[in-house]
Amino acid sequence: MLRNSIAGILILFPVCLLAQKTDVTKPREITLHVTSVSQEEDSTSCGTDPDCQATIFTVEGYADGTNTGTRIEYVLACAQILARKPTPHVAVSCGSIHANNDYHGRVLDNSISFWPAVKYAPPPLRGTYAILSEKEIRK
Repeated sequence: MLRNSIAGILILFPVCLLAQKTDVTKPREITLHVTSVSQEEDSTSCGTDPDCQATIFTVEGYADGTNTGTRIEYVLACAQILARKPTPHVAVSCGSIHANNDYHGRVLDNSISFWPAVKYAPPPLRGTYAILSEKEIRK
């Protein structure tokens, strides 16, 4: 009986170590190759405020996966908000992203940030790109 328990522990111990290897709370660094960028008016981010204008930027691209021979395809979205009062200014910025370029980013819980990981005092607020879709594919 004791021998079976020890054997079970020895088998499960490496699995426990592997499970601890990935910390999902720690940002994962990636290089995203952007294949497509589009934008459209966003009528939901500002509500009924006439002094606010929002634009949704949608970005498609891919990054190399952690497994050899795989890529992760992403569809991302960010709402950039322009406030007209007291003076016109960008309240939330998504940055400038263009197709056929590579961008260094950090995968957070459910978004990707392309901003440098340094202390920053707004304005404007730095928007992150929400992950709308992610899919692993073979290269």
